[in-house]
Amino acid sequence: MPRRLPTAEFLRRIGWALPALAALAFGVVRLPELTRSPLWFDELFSVGVAGLPLTDSLRRIVADHTNPPLFYLLLKGWMAIGGESDQWVRLLPCVLAMLLGAALVWLARETRAGGVAGTLAVALAAASPLLVDLANEVRAYSLLALLACLSLAAVLHDRRVRSRHTFALLTVVNVALVHTHYFGWLTVAAACIVVVSCWPRDDARRVLRSAAYTALAFVPWAGAVGAHMYANPAPLRNVAWIAPPDAAAPLWLLRDVTGRSGSAAADLGWLALVVGALVLLAVARWRRTTSTSNSVETGSLKLLAAAGVAVPLTVWIVSVFSGHSVWVQRYLIGAAAPLALLVAIAVTALPPRRWAAGAAVGFAWCAVALAALPTRAPTKFDWRRFVRRIDVTVGSPANLYAVEAFIAAPLQRYARAGMRVHMVATLDQIPRDDGWLVYRPESFASRPPADRLRAIGFTVVTALSAETAGQKVVAVRLRRAPVATANTTADPATRTLRERPLR
Repeated sequence: MPRRLPTAEFLRRIGWALPALAALAFGVVRLPELTRSPLWFDELFSVGVAGLPLTDSLRRIVADHTNPPLFYLLLKGWMAIGGESDQWVRLLPCVLAMLLGAALVWLARETRAGGVAGTLAVALAAASPLLVDLANEVRAYSLLALLACLSLAAVLHDRRVRSRHTFALLTVVNVALVHTHYFGWLTVAAACIVVVSCWPRDDARRVLRSAAYTALAFVPWAGAVGAHMYANPAPLRNVAWIAPPDAAAPLWLLRDVTGRSGSAAADLGWLALVVGALVLLAVARWRRTTSTSNSVETGSLKLLAAAGVAVPLTVWIVSVFSGHSVWVQRYLIGAAAPLALLVAIAVTALPPRRWAAGAAVGFAWCAVALAALPTRAPTKFDWRRFVRRIDVTVGSPANLYAVEAFIAAPLQRYARAGMRVHMVATLDQIPRDDGWLVYRPESFASRPPADRLRAIGFTVVTALSAETAGQKVVAVRLRRAPVATANTTADPATRTLRERPLR
């Protein structure tokens, strides 16, 4: 009998504690991120919807068309326990993100990946900037990643055990998955395609029957959303902003799932190693298909490949060649766990196996990626700092005006004492008093708002601007123009818009 490697033997001995250790490892990286940035509009939408009475909440979720209700309902119960503070509402997705570590350990065991590959997969996912950035987003992404991983593990577990309890577990997880995010259906579909194409008929029937029950349970929600879309114009307005992906988008997803170093050259080198390892793994498994096409190991790897690689590639192809793009990287977070595990299996299988060179490179890369996490650029606009900057400029103004909810919601959340936030439909609705207009330049692409403000009797005194992750926000201080000169040309010095970017 071959002697176990010391690392593999150690992992075998502490196997009972690995799920908890994986969750703890995820928490060490994610918990400090709870308040790294303020809530942005989508998160405030979640908090607002969860704070409504149940009936009104469900109506609002149906009308939004973008997400099923499960995460909102969980958040509603969570807020009933601890309130609506930034730290508390973000703790829910963070806890779900930590549980992904434990779920990934289960998935690695069901795929028979081995202790080293499973541990490397956990390390890669722990250091993933995509998973870390979305871990504290008060949206359904952490729950989507967790349930997608549990769904794949439950498929393999039911194949191995074949009991009523394992079938019920698979079905319940799938029902929860598709009621969390519509992209959850991609994980269910990937499993169905794999089991039909390469699993024994009896095993495939169980998975297909579970998927049928899942679809039946989804009918009431689909009917409610479909009826609302039919009765209202422009049902896809909330996803019209999605731009087509570039040619390298799948590679950037692979990079963001398995870690970034901060160096473009190092990142490209790691991507080349990973892609080469995946190709070698695919070739090696293809050569064995003649005698082991129905083996548990082969079926497991195909399931990981379908959920972690084929799903993103399919979404990319549809987005590039169809009339409407559906490529949003965070929507594909359900592919993160199977992709990380597949990469770990491929890297640890690289020759020379005897010295585990691939595993050593993989763990070294995880250390580099973890070290680079604190230096990554912010992904959300810092509304707290922006409001504070307005405050220290001239003291707390009485009125702040916004022409869109995207701006008004965070302003209301982080307004300082003495500030009153107003939502107006047009610039003409701003009362003729002193205050600030806060807006996004892209909302006034056809005509700068300063011109219209002067035309209706305001003097634009100063402006503050800040930009984060491609999102620019401008605050313009307004003063009433003297009545005698309101309709005449203002002094050029007064008309100058002096932008002072935040530092």
